[in-house]
Amino acid sequence: MDQETELIERARNGDKAAFKELVIKYKKLIYYMAYDFTRCREDAEDVSQEVFIKAYRYLNKFRGDSKFSSWLYAITVNTSLSYKSKKSYLAMKTSENIEDLIELQSVKSISHGISPERAAESNFIKQSIEKALQKLTHRQRTIFIMRNLSGMSFNEIMEILKLRQGTVRSANFKALRILRKGLAFYESEI
Repeated sequence: MDQETELIERARNGDKAAFKELVIKYKKLIYYMAYDFTRCREDAEDVSQEVFIKAYRYLNKFRGDSKFSSWLYAITVNTSLSYKSKKSYLAMKTSENIEDLIELQSVKSISHGISPERAAESNFIKQSIEKALQKLTHRQRTIFIMRNLSGMSFNEIMEILKLRQGTVRSANFKALRILRKGLAFYESEI
C-alpha cells in the first residue's frame, strides 16, 4: 500500500491529520485549476475550499478505480462550473468597477515603469482573450483549460469527464481554432 492510499484509508476512518496531508499535497494544483476556470483569485479560493469540503464529505465514494488526483480534478471541474453559473460569472462588471480597475492599472503601470500605452495594450489583449474564451462552449472551455492550462493528458481528461478520446481531442482542437480566430489580430503583431 503506497503512502497516498494509506492517507486516504486513514482519512476515511476519521483521521483528520491524514486528510490535512492530502489537502496540503493537492491544494496548489486544485487552486490553479479553479483559477483557470474562474479567473479570479477570491473565487478560486472559494472553489478550492468547496472542493476539499466535498472531497472530505464523499471520501467513502472514492473507489480507487482512478488516481486520487483525477477524482479531485473531476470535483474541481464540476464545482468550478456550478460556482460560475451560480455567480453569473459572465455578467458585465459595473462601470464603476471598470473605472477603478483602469485607474489602478494605470497607477501600477507608472509605478513599475510601464508606459500607459503598453498597459492599455496589455489590458486590451487580456480582454480579447477573455472574449475569445467566452465563445467556447462549456465543454470546449473545460477541455481547453484542463489540457492547455493545467497540462493534463488526454487520457486524464477522458477519465475525469467520462468522454471518449475522439470527443476530447475534437473539443480541444475546436477550442484552439476558435481562440486562434478570435486572437488573429494579435498574431500579425508577433
